[in-house]
Amino acid sequence: MRPLRTHARRPIVLVSVVAAVLSVALLPAGGASAAPSLTEAEKQLDALGVKMDKVNEQMNSAKVQLKRVKTQQAGLNRQLSASQAKLDASQDAVGKIAAAAYRDGRMRLSSSIIDTGSPADFLDQLATVEWLSAQQRQTITEAKAYQAQFDGTKKKVDLQVQTATRIEKQLDTQRKSIQKDQDKWEQIRRSAYAKQYGSSYQTATYNGQASGNAAVVVQFALAQQGEPYVFGGAGPNQWDCSGLTMMAWKQVGVNLPHSAHQQYNMIKHVSRENLQPGDIVFFYSDLHHSAIYIGNGQVVHAPTEGQPVQVEQVANMPYAGAGRP
Repeated sequence: MRPLRTHARRPIVLVSVVAAVLSVALLPAGGASAAPSLTEAEKQLDALGVKMDKVNEQMNSAKVQLKRVKTQQAGLNRQLSASQAKLDASQDAVGKIAAAAYRDGRMRLSSSIIDTGSPADFLDQLATVEWLSAQQRQTITEAKAYQAQFDGTKKKVDLQVQTATRIEKQLDTQRKSIQKDQDKWEQIRRSAYAKQYGSSYQTATYNGQASGNAAVVVQFALAQQGEPYVFGGAGPNQWDCSGLTMMAWKQVGVNLPHSAHQQYNMIKHVSRENLQPGDIVFFYSDLHHSAIYIGNGQVVHAPTEGQPVQVEQVANMPYAGAGRP
């Protein structure tokens, strides 16, 4: 496979999340201090990007989970309504049978004896009524037992919905905090970049070869270079990391979830030595970042807030695994 030609790429320096937390507040104070360099700004943004990317993927997973449990909750609510209707009908039937038996036994005993010919015939009729009532009571007992079990299941699902909703809100709060810091450093980066290069980021061109579905996947992903990273983005002109990998493979009819971690769990894993163009490569120990492998040790990915879709060396990020849909 022939190498990738890259034009005027700015350097990317990865630092740890801990460093990001410690350095977020280190914006220059006062006019006497020199403005941060492009390298320093990119260090801050890369560190914040690692943090944001992780939170974004956690939010993607949380949204998938919340949608799943809400669907389950809606189904249980429908079943509960149907079960309650049956229980109400059975209880109503027992009430009518009991009322009829009481009325017939107390008010029409003499006429029934006359009509049936003997007290024995009347008692047979009462026995039939009692049998029907017993059957209805048994139905009610079974319905109540089922409903009790059903209520237990529904309470668990309701709790899952509450938990998933709370987690999503907490993650959204984290995102907003990180985004605020990113906005500050992005302004500094743009100013420093313009001074150093006098132009914006340029895309890379690919001269290698891929075949079949892999070629379609790689070409689609590369075509998105320069488009912005937006949390939850899945096209047509904005992306997050798992949104890009998801839509690249959707071009060839493969449906993947919008979550890097969940993508990893559902595809066939391949070793780093056996990577082929089109494979999905995952980074960081918790698998929160994904990218499309294009060959020659490179991937195309949507990095993080403030950085467009671009080509990157696999070695520049903490490799965690890879898979082939």
